[in-house]
Amino acid sequence: MQAPSLHPRTVEEVRQKADIVEVIAEKVVLRKRGKNFVGLCPFHQDRKPSFYVSQPKQIYKCFSCGEGGDVLRFVMKQDNLSFSETVLQLGRRYGVNIQTASPEKKRQYEQYVSRQEKLFEILYLAADFYQHVLRSPQGEAARKYLEERQISEETQQAFQIGFAPPGWQPLYEYLVNQKHLPVKLLEAAGLIVPRSNGNGWYDRFRHRVMLPIFDTRGRVIGFGGRAMGDEQPKYLNSPETELFDKSQTLYGLNVARDAIAKQDKALVVEGYFDVIALHQAGVNTAVAALGTALGTQQVKHLLRYSESKQVILNFDADAAGVTAAQRTIDSLKDLARRGDVQLRILTIPDGKDADEFLKAHNRDAYEQLVDEAPLWVDWCIEQSLADKQLSNPVHFQQASQEGVRILSDLTDTMMRSHYIHHSAELLSRGDGRLALRLEEELRRNVRTYRWRGKESKVAERSGKLQTSESQLLQIYLHFNEHRRYIRDEMTEHELQFNLAHHRTLWRKILDLFTHEPGIEEREDDLLNSLRASCAHDEHLNQQLSHLLWLDENTRVALMRPKMVVRAAIANMELEICQKRYRYWTQLWDKAYQDGETDLARMYQNHIQAEHKKIQTLQKAAQLTFEELVQAPLFESQLP
Repeated sequence: MQAPSLHPRTVEEVRQKADIVEVIAEKVVLRKRGKNFVGLCPFHQDRKPSFYVSQPKQIYKCFSCGEGGDVLRFVMKQDNLSFSETVLQLGRRYGVNIQTASPEKKRQYEQYVSRQEKLFEILYLAADFYQHVLRSPQGEAARKYLEERQISEETQQAFQIGFAPPGWQPLYEYLVNQKHLPVKLLEAAGLIVPRSNGNGWYDRFRHRVMLPIFDTRGRVIGFGGRAMGDEQPKYLNSPETELFDKSQTLYGLNVARDAIAKQDKALVVEGYFDVIALHQAGVNTAVAALGTALGTQQVKHLLRYSESKQVILNFDADAAGVTAAQRTIDSLKDLARRGDVQLRILTIPDGKDADEFLKAHNRDAYEQLVDEAPLWVDWCIEQSLADKQLSNPVHFQQASQEGVRILSDLTDTMMRSHYIHHSAELLSRGDGRLALRLEEELRRNVRTYRWRGKESKVAERSGKLQTSESQLLQIYLHFNEHRRYIRDEMTEHELQFNLAHHRTLWRKILDLFTHEPGIEEREDDLLNSLRASCAHDEHLNQQLSHLLWLDENTRVALMRPKMVVRAAIANMELEICQKRYRYWTQLWDKAYQDGETDLARMYQNHIQAEHKKIQTLQKAAQLTFEELVQAPLFESQLP
């Protein structure tokens, strides 16, 4: 819902009550330094602590990127909230009585807050119900299952493990019939499912060991349920709800975050019980992704607690686990290449998962494996050589080609050179002379592979730009009601056509304005004059024929000219921004290498500004299916 207008007294009271150190410490690892607290800035890629928080002054300031302000400014920027939403969120947290300018808005807000609180209450009661059932006679089989998995009573209580009994409606009967909670709120919390015939509801989780999922403040937001029998799926998660988004959530982070900050590393495992077994063994940095490959947003949550930004993946060593690890590496590759995360991959010997390994070994043996976990590049190279006989020419070629693909992804020159040398040694199997020849060959192949990749990207950008310019000119020539708008946009954004024949046509158009000022408003005169002018140059006429004459397919493609013009202008401006972005990045690299800190900071500000503009333009350049459906055909005018 839209946040209501707030009374100034409410805003000021929130400012006074909200402790900036307490709020920021949930997002950033802070260390006491004199009167201030220091950490890595969450608003740029900080490599050494430059983010200062003053508790006496209740302000923060990054002396690298320049970002600063009070507690409201931090929450607004970090959580992407409006001012009113920020005040309301902090007001709830610190018990501030919310006063709004409009009594009606206040009632709406109170209803919204009440709904959120009721959802949390319902999930808390559900977790309590499941724990009670686990301790009852109905939970005997589940208790035996947990005993077989060597999960102690203390650990069961720490993770609030419970049991959903068999039957279609035991939770429904408890929460609705006994606690008199609204059915619709139970459904919104993801606990019950409406019957397909529309006649009532049934429990989502039945005959399963229940594992509550918590937010970082320790509130239940969802559940994972492990089937006791042969039911499928073996693990069932809560659906996406107002409180639960699995792409943003990590199981166990609520109990692991302090250990992650203290040990300066995070361990990501594959399953719920891996996390539970590791914490029981004393490895308290373990968390788990919720049934999917680890995503960028989940990693960013982890990096808030680690200064060294070290994340170790310990997925299963079977085919599914290796695939999950590779998917995770692919999704985090950009972060890893920029040094934003130090990603390591742990593969346990004999294909065991963490839970199985701890049953046969002690904590020290596991932590030794963690300490020896290779960087993601080393792991990828190892995987490319796995199960290959390098004496076999086919296997050797496969390993070499896969190695070239891996090495080509490395953007850092020194790192790429190191791994080319390392890969050559592995492929040569100890033959020094062969290693030298292989290193030279790998270096040449990597260079070729990278160049082809750049060519492909350039060709893709060029194709989009050519299409955008063509469509803009086609609309200008054949939809005269849009001519003035297009010309004004070109002038306002200082846009030029990139393709030579497009520039030639545009110059001819501007020349016609000089000789015949009113020709732009006359629908056919402009087009006929251009056709006559180009007819004398056969080569130019051939290049421009698709612009001067439209076939039926092209005319259909331009049936929504307003949207096409918007996207075309955005694509042309995007090309300019991307060039500026690359230019500022080159200058920043040089300044950074030369130790010119102030100059590098200035270039970084330009880079960040261009990056924001690029994101905006990329969104503007995309025509979604919904937009196409909703937009009228042949709009009469542009805004």
